[in-house]
Amino acid sequence: MHVFIGGAYNGKRQYVRSWLEEQGKQDIAWLEGELPMVMPEAATIVVAGLEHVLADKLEMDEDTLAAEFIEQLKVLDASRELIVIVTEMGRGIVPIEANARKLRDVCGRFYQQLFKISPQITRIWYGIAEPIK
Repeated sequence: MHVFIGGAYNGKRQYVRSWLEEQGKQDIAWLEGELPMVMPEAATIVVAGLEHVLADKLEMDEDTLAAEFIEQLKVLDASRELIVIVTEMGRGIVPIEANARKLRDVCGRFYQQLFKISPQITRIWYGIAEPIK
């Protein structure tokens, strides 16, 4: 599993597309804003937009939600090359709306769990990659 993180509109998806192209990867499934119930057939799976999935499930218990997501990602990672693209939502800015604050907090705690299990993490800042782990 390789996680790419960066702010909104910082070039994460474009960077990953170019990175995969440089490696000669062609059999790629892009899952945007979803986690599959059925395993995609592609050799490489890119999961992006998880913050949208989390936003739709904020009524769930946070620990249960995180555990479900982590388990689904582990299943994908066990049999395929898995790339996860996440949007950094903190940076010290506290949203005014209660649901936006909750989403920021839930994402932050979920990302911490995700980073613990991911052997590779890269931050993308305006299209520039910085390996973190």
